[in-house]
Amino acid sequence: MSNSRYGNEFTASPIPSGPQLEYISYSKFEDDWNSQLHSHPFMEIALVVGGEGSLLLESNEYPVETGNLILIPPNKLHTEVSSPHNALEYYILGVRNFSIQEGLVQGECPESYPVLPLGELMSLIEPVFTEIFHEMKLHRIGHEMMVQSLLLRLAVLLTRRTDLKASFDSTEEMRRGCAIVKEYIDSHYADKITLDDLARISCISKFHLIHEFSRYVGKPPIAYQLKRRIQESKYLLESTDSSIADISCTLGFSSISHFSQRFKLEEGCSPLKYRKRVAQGR
Repeated sequence: MSNSRYGNEFTASPIPSGPQLEYISYSKFEDDWNSQLHSHPFMEIALVVGGEGSLLLESNEYPVETGNLILIPPNKLHTEVSSPHNALEYYILGVRNFSIQEGLVQGECPESYPVLPLGELMSLIEPVFTEIFHEMKLHRIGHEMMVQSLLLRLAVLLTRRTDLKASFDSTEEMRRGCAIVKEYIDSHYADKITLDDLARISCISKFHLIHEFSRYVGKPPIAYQLKRRIQESKYLLESTDSSIADISCTLGFSSISHFSQRFKLEEGCSPLKYRKRVAQGR
């Protein structure tokens, strides 16, 4: 008699929490596309299935095209910009308790991180996204378990075929009040905002708000607002012909000199020199 038996070498589950889907969406560039920097307290994974464009992630820009997988860590400002001539088309997953770690099997990130060219792996990855999309659209009995199994399949495919490492631990998320403040600043960075305003909308004292927000975001709320203004000004300097005065006014700076001073402190050069440097690099 022959007998083959395979047991589990783990005494505890290797995935104590398991991935939890927040949403899956499908997007294609049209004239009403609104590319605005934003963030989420969980991981986003996008699969480009058509067209080309770019990913803006914090202060960096990455070209993207069909067959790319985009990995967006939690709480990182980002947006997608489509080529006007070749419309960007993609699926995007928002997932909790799931991360693709930058520290990898061989100890270094792939040079292309966070945009991964899939090559032949595309034929295995794309069906996972389309199946999750249809499961969530149809909401048939057992769709929750099916979606979780598909997320696990995605993690296994990435782990086996790349140097990336998947993790399923519950990630520490921003306190709700801090998340509300960050979202408010991201949407109103050009407005005049005070700590009293933020303390009121978050129901957190000013002292604790500064402490907690700095812990999660890396800087106090008002400094973060300034960072957002400077990030948006760089985008406007690069992508529009708006004057320095118009950009300064649009972003809520009290004067052109104040804008230029803050920009130089953050970027090491004046807004005008930054625009010229970008133009010369094209």
